[in-house]
Amino acid sequence: MDFMTCQVCGAKSGFFPLCKECNSLKEQGKVTKCQECGIWKKDEKGNKPLCYECWLKKDKEEKKKSKDYKPSKFEQEDTSFRNKFPAEIRCEDGHKVRSKSEKIIDDWLYNHKIAHAYERKVPIEEEVYCDFFLPYDKKVWIEFWGLDDEKYLARKELKKKFYTQNNKILIEITEKDIEILDDILPKKLMPFLPKDFNFD
Repeated sequence: MDFMTCQVCGAKSGFFPLCKECNSLKEQGKVTKCQECGIWKKDEKGNKPLCYECWLKKDKEEKKKSKDYKPSKFEQEDTSFRNKFPAEIRCEDGHKVRSKSEKIIDDWLYNHKIAHAYERKVPIEEEVYCDFFLPYDKKVWIEFWGLDDEKYLARKELKKKFYTQNNKILIEITEKDIEILDDILPKKLMPFLPKDFNFD
């Protein structure tokens, strides 16, 4: 039988989106649902209608409406890359990804019951999208580096710099890792998953 994990802290929550502790915080108004994406979030004062990610997205949309808005070079290249490689490969959980290797990663996460999202905006000022996001208490961003041309490698280094500057937990996967995911991903993920999580 499959059980859900709490959207706020990542603990097992049975058939509910929140665990018992976070549900108690919800009753106190300290956990609220984002009005945009519907994900539960910590909100100590109970006055934030949006999660940080959705707030950043709306803020960026407002800035883009300005006639003075100029996208950064990274943003232009990222948009170009995403247009060049559309997400058309369907995974077992319904996600559509951009490559066969990303499908293998997505299916691996799904089959190991690890809550994840594909291509979520990283909550930083720069417009950066991760390959995979794990919404546990210790939030994790996963990047799959699948190409090795000069332009891609420069984009990769800049993207890694954004993660470092903003103190985000980044797990990197390369093409050579794809065949040994069972060996490397449990080791890389375990420090950030709930204490009662196991891969059995």
